[in-house]
Amino acid sequence: MMRLPSSLTTRLALAYGLATAAILASVAAYLSGALSAQLEGRDESELVGEVLLVRHLLREVRSEAEIRADTHRFADIAMGHEGLILVVRTRQGEPLVTLNPRNESVPPLRVLPATTQPEKSMLQTWRPKNGVPSRGIAALGQLGDSDKAVEIVVLRDAGYRVALMREYRHQLLWATLCGAAVAAGLGFVLARRALRPLRRMAADAAAVTTSRLATRLDVGRAPAELRELAAALNDMLARLQDSFSRLSEFSADLAHDFRTPISNLIGQTQVTLAQSRKTAEYEALLESNLEEYERLARMIENMLFLARADHAQVALDVRTLDAREELDKMAEYFEAVAADREVALTVSGSAPVQADQTLLRRAVTNLLDNALRHAPAGSTVRVDVARAPTAADAGTSIRVSNPGPAIPPETLPHIFGRFYRADPSRRNSAASTGLGLAIVDTIMRLHGGSVTVRSVDGLTVFTLKFPAEPVPMPAAAAAVAVS
Repeated sequence: MMRLPSSLTTRLALAYGLATAAILASVAAYLSGALSAQLEGRDESELVGEVLLVRHLLREVRSEAEIRADTHRFADIAMGHEGLILVVRTRQGEPLVTLNPRNESVPPLRVLPATTQPEKSMLQTWRPKNGVPSRGIAALGQLGDSDKAVEIVVLRDAGYRVALMREYRHQLLWATLCGAAVAAGLGFVLARRALRPLRRMAADAAAVTTSRLATRLDVGRAPAELRELAAALNDMLARLQDSFSRLSEFSADLAHDFRTPISNLIGQTQVTLAQSRKTAEYEALLESNLEEYERLARMIENMLFLARADHAQVALDVRTLDAREELDKMAEYFEAVAADREVALTVSGSAPVQADQTLLRRAVTNLLDNALRHAPAGSTVRVDVARAPTAADAGTSIRVSNPGPAIPPETLPHIFGRFYRADPSRRNSAASTGLGLAIVDTIMRLHGGSVTVRSVDGLTVFTLKFPAEPVPMPAAAAAVAVS
């Protein structure tokens, strides 16, 4: 199977050439057919005209002998008509005038009466030596004013017309091929010129590197057909630049977050081992190290969870749960933390929810931990669950709200980004890995739901919306347990 060339310019040039060849071939076929029909019609008209002309000449003679004596008068009317055969003979078949340069056999034809006006429809078909179907006619013609008549046979060998049309079609073929070749050449030049903006865009895109992510394609200079593509590429570059910047910040923060507990572990261990210690001091060191180990484990666990979710390797065990029962258990777990921070924790509402139990608890736990850290002493953190009131918005909603400083509006669009840190100073890096809200967003997307945030008038509200029906897992998802 023939493969198309990889060059778009070459493909367009070939398309131009083929389209031109098809058009020229159609025109050539039409012209050839039209010319053939015109030549055939002209020949038929000449055959009828020759019969009438010979009849007219016969009116001027009085006997057959006079025809024999002046045959050139009849022969002259056939001059200039290629392939024309003229025979004038008596009723008994004796030839009086014969014009037959190729000695063709005169076929027996039906003879028209002298009083019948010849027409094209009365022409008859015969075949000369070359086998080309030709046309002819036979009719009687009166001599002078007498009742005596002779037979007129006029034939036209169509071989000349076939040869003429063959040569004509040959010339049309060459003209079509030359026209197609010229069209392909011009098409190549035009296509190459028209695709110049695309090559310029490719060159600009090739210049984009990790150190030049701010480079953008010139949309204004691009043709109308490429502006949408250029705009889409610019949007992609903007997203890449933003993601790369966040990734760089995240890498730096992650390195710092790992370095801090590791530095603490190393420093405390070196100090303790610098001299002999009592057993109680070694136990205190191990307890302190354990806290740092747990923090490192949480960070690694969160990163592994996000990586698995990105590759559809988190298998959900979605079933119908009592949302109020689950929320009460989590509120009971956080009671001690809330009491230490002098914050009240309340749960209200009741509704079933279609969710994975482990992931539901993890998402709500992250939100409660976030709310308790930001709620001022003496305030109340509320957890509300409710069924959607309308069929159009079917599902279950869980809201976690806490009073406290409002989240800046410019921060809200990025708050669920895993590479985004709202606190540039990183004052809370020891208490949080910065991945909690990103995990919440990932869990909701795995369920086919969503998480939104609203922060106005000193109240921040996170809303989890679970769909009424569970979302089917992709076929390629691996059965990796979640924790």
